[in-house]
Amino acid sequence: MKDLKNRLDLLELDLKKLEKKIKEDGPCGTPEDWHHVLQRVRKIEEFAVSQLAVRKYLEEHK
Repeated sequence: MKDLKNRLDLLELDLKKLEKKIKEDGPCGTPEDWHHVLQRVRKIEEFAVSQLAVRKYLEEHK
């Protein structure tokens, strides 16, 4: 879990750098690039939701 948190922290830093670059230089990347990003984000969200559901289920059935 610690590794996952570290990776998310690094991703957050990368996103802040990208946001700064976009503000300075304007939009970048193709629509296909951004659709790919959205698909990955959805997968991460689905995984997080499933993990929370499993945890809640296990806590309720102890």
